[in-house]
Amino acid sequence: MKYFITIISFLFNLIPSHSQYSLITCTTVGNSDNTVSIYAESRAQAPYTIKIEFSTLLGYSSNVTLYDNVAIVTVEYGRKEIIRLNKIPMMSNEFRYNYRFYPGTAFKKAPDSSFLYLLPSTVGNRLRCYKVSSIADKLGINTNTEYYGMGFIYKLYDTVCAARAGTVFEVIDTVTEGEKKTTFYKSGRNKIAIEHRDGSLINYTFLAPIQLLVSQGTEILPGQPIAVFNKESEKYYVSVSTFYLDQKKLLKDDGYTSYYYLPLHFYIGENDPGILQPGKQYDVFHPQAVIAAELSKKEKKKLGF
Repeated sequence: MKYFITIISFLFNLIPSHSQYSLITCTTVGNSDNTVSIYAESRAQAPYTIKIEFSTLLGYSSNVTLYDNVAIVTVEYGRKEIIRLNKIPMMSNEFRYNYRFYPGTAFKKAPDSSFLYLLPSTVGNRLRCYKVSSIADKLGINTNTEYYGMGFIYKLYDTVCAARAGTVFEVIDTVTEGEKKTTFYKSGRNKIAIEHRDGSLINYTFLAPIQLLVSQGTEILPGQPIAVFNKESEKYYVSVSTFYLDQKKLLKDDGYTSYYYLPLHFYIGENDPGILQPGKQYDVFHPQAVIAAELSKKEKKKLGF
């Protein structure tokens, strides 16, 4: 039997749906030394990238690098100065700007795409995987990235575990009825989004009701339970995809076309490249070496590694 699922949402639908002007706010403050500070106040539970575009910038120099009057900065929770403008003597002074923000860190080059992920379930379970593709590809829509993703089939009361360490930055568990005939993933499905410690992002998208075991801001370790299928449904499917924000594309585009997907490699045995074959079943292992790859010395000591 072939297992094939189509992702019906485009890449920009994989990005959090919160209001652009509530999660992070930028304000301008004049200083006593005649400089001007732009502050960002973030209520996000993980690092975000802000793109600031100056439509007008006359008679000022900036303490951060500008690319054609565009600045890219990363912010974490709290309030901080992100740009300081210095007046240039003997010149008229005027500036205007707008800003948008995006989950993750903007990369100058792609992060490690060979990183080994854990199969997203509990040790001893067996998962069947299936191919996941983007409907954007089928419709001939250019999203500027090759789609990579993998789907897994679970059973009622199975636990979904994190494949890597990171911080939860979005959760959706409002869908209480499982999919019936359709096998399409749609925007608005139950989802857990995690920012990895290297700045890349991962979405776990569900085709069934779930019980959340995490919340926004939860620090996640590899193999940690994040959700349980707790209600009868026709399907218990999870799609997993990883992507990152590319700085070069972000400088040119609006950001939502600036995310690139990354290939996924899962631990399925010693000396195995970890490329899953759709339709096959795989036993779940959580080797200490794979778990420890991202952990700090303190975390390793706490876990007895």
